[in-house]
Amino acid sequence: MRQPITDYMSEEQFFDFVQDGDEKWELVNGMPVMMAGANQRHQAIAANTFASLYNQLRGKPCRPTTADTGVSTSVGTIRYPDVVVDCGRREDQSMFATEPTLVVEVLSPSTRSFDSHRKVLEYKSNPDIKYILIVDTDNACCLLHFREGEGWEETMYDSPDALIDLPEIGATLALSDIYDGLEFRPRLVRQPVCPTCGETPCVCDKNESSMKP
Repeated sequence: MRQPITDYMSEEQFFDFVQDGDEKWELVNGMPVMMAGANQRHQAIAANTFASLYNQLRGKPCRPTTADTGVSTSVGTIRYPDVVVDCGRREDQSMFATEPTLVVEVLSPSTRSFDSHRKVLEYKSNPDIKYILIVDTDNACCLLHFREGEGWEETMYDSPDALIDLPEIGATLALSDIYDGLEFRPRLVRQPVCPTCGETPCVCDKNESSMKP
């Protein structure tokens, strides 16, 4: 495994650095940081999302790209979302999106907290980004952050037939497409506490039976 240089890297130095090896890195405040690997479930969700967007946007100005497309969030920081929709000019030799309008982050156990909080704040600082879609891997559930005027709003989608409308790019994502081919563990249903005996499950009948002569 290569060790990155410890001095500050410019974006140009960073792109030269990442092309020389197989590891995946992000640039954070001028320092390269290795990214965690993704399991098959994570990759399947990302692939499903990319495929749905590609089919809808083919031949249109906005185009989906994969996790190898960098997104600048501030000077010296470049992130790599799982899917990016770039609505800017096409630059075939560019290593980053010219106008990232939608970024998609598929949550992983090791990065769940960071991706859904710190990284979202970073993406919101990029004026080109209109949508930030956070996709859960354990449950069929997506959280969409979207620009509304000068601020941001968010909507949760957790219905099997839910449709995520993305008018800024001219596409709609169905949860059934995002999670196509995947199985989920049944959710545990928490039983209510009995107000009489205070137990779950209720043991009132049992107690009454034990008190009978």
